[in-house]
Amino acid sequence: MNPSPSPHGVGRRAFLGRTAGVTAGTTLLGTLPQTPASATPTTSHTPIRTRSGLVTGAPAALPGVTVYKGIPYAASTAGENRWRAPRPAPSWQGIRRADTWGAACPQPVTGIAADKIPPLSEDCLNLNIWTGAGSSPSSRDLRPVFVWIYGGRNSAMWASQPVYDGANLAAKGAVVVTYNHRVGAFGNLAHPALSSEGGHGGSGNWGVLDTVAALRWIRHNIAAFGGDPERVTLAGWSHGSSFVNILMISKLARGLFHRALLSAGVQYTKDPALGHVAGGYAQLAEANGTAFATYMGATSLPELRALPADEIVTKVYAQGAPAAGTSFGNVLDGHVLPRTYTAAMKSRTEYDIPVLTGNNKDENGASPTLTMTVAAYETYAATTFGDQAADFLALYPATTDAEAAAQYNNYARDEERVSTFLWGTQFRTTAANRSPVHAYWWTHVPPGQDTTNPIEPANGAGAYHGAEKYYFFGNLYGTDRPWTAADHTIADRTSSYVTNFAATGNPNGPGLPTWPALRTSKPESMELGDHFAPLAAADSAGKYAFLKGYLEGRGTEY
Repeated sequence: MNPSPSPHGVGRRAFLGRTAGVTAGTTLLGTLPQTPASATPTTSHTPIRTRSGLVTGAPAALPGVTVYKGIPYAASTAGENRWRAPRPAPSWQGIRRADTWGAACPQPVTGIAADKIPPLSEDCLNLNIWTGAGSSPSSRDLRPVFVWIYGGRNSAMWASQPVYDGANLAAKGAVVVTYNHRVGAFGNLAHPALSSEGGHGGSGNWGVLDTVAALRWIRHNIAAFGGDPERVTLAGWSHGSSFVNILMISKLARGLFHRALLSAGVQYTKDPALGHVAGGYAQLAEANGTAFATYMGATSLPELRALPADEIVTKVYAQGAPAAGTSFGNVLDGHVLPRTYTAAMKSRTEYDIPVLTGNNKDENGASPTLTMTVAAYETYAATTFGDQAADFLALYPATTDAEAAAQYNNYARDEERVSTFLWGTQFRTTAANRSPVHAYWWTHVPPGQDTTNPIEPANGAGAYHGAEKYYFFGNLYGTDRPWTAADHTIADRTSSYVTNFAATGNPNGPGLPTWPALRTSKPESMELGDHFAPLAAADSAGKYAFLKGYLEGRGTEY
């Protein structure tokens, strides 16, 4: 759906447009296998052998968990490697002390406190691993692997932020991996010369190719850290979930991951939101790349590759920079993303693996601080629904400005849940997949403000875009919000769902409220947060029928 003409809030679109208690770790899930007592326990001082060399880690945020920081999974992307598929990681002699976070990829950091900014470098393809006590390659029961892709848009995009800390999930029995990948112009430049050079007829998804390289590294090395290469969950939030979505269509990562978690999330493939959210893609990206080269004053690929990274960042994100040549996102390139989302469903080439996906109460334009006049609301209805506007206003009536804001919120929330449900029906029916889909609707509001993590909006309102990350990871110990006992309980329960899903493809487990898998005949989701119970996809059958008809009637397929 299109954004409202006048709301002011931190919904998905507003957030993406900017550049800007250890209780949860104490419960081991009964559904996860325990490491045999005979296995040699791994400590932070025990060298682990990877294909590139030996590494040691450091104690993590929770007792009994070791973290390995900044391990290269591919070579530097500088110079001749810029805008190329990642090259193999370099080897080293001796023992590498993996106790320091690796560099983040080049990006704007304006407005971020200096002590929150990691080193920035094109030598940034590195990953971090959290593994619990007793993890061992000799174990008969290797642990499920949970790989997380950060979200955001262009800024504050690095894996070392405390909100992505994996110690709690590792304490619950998973091996957690986060990694850095190229972003912005470095991660998404498409250009005719790059398409010709690559030999695939398209270019632009360099960050997704970094993800494939990270997954290949995990495939070859993760057993040494106690992880099971046959049980890898690829998970991400916003921008990160778009990578998961792409790799469920692409053939490049088949067999490298076995479950998918998409947090904010997926949309029905005819949802107009895909025209402007992180989950969408560009079809004419080479024109943007040509304009970028002109803007940067370069006439060839060697000249583009010789440009200092800082100069690219400064010019692309300068105030008043032209839109042509400075807009970067996922690309329908015919290679990494070989076909549209709709075509993947219809051709039944969507990866048939268990999926966990959902969205939040205060995104998609909805916000508890939303303001809207009746006139603006009625104009939005007429513009969006045309000759169905009267039907919409009958379902979501408003006679005052306060009612207009409330009803817009109600509509935006219903539309988000309906869109996710319709995607699930496509996955199960159109694509004829057998694997289950578990859909969620996040409703809990994190307390206070977060000054620890640059990716978190300073003025985040309500259950905003990405608010569930703390609870999925269960890492409340790493941030400075005024957490309550209720927050710790919610985080423990939610992170247990996540760990169960990584282990078995099913979030359910002992002591948890039952989370039903999606049934195409029953439009509903699972509320997580303030309550843990099934929730209808829309507030009434009439609203569901209207929104389903509206979305299915759109002419543009993504």
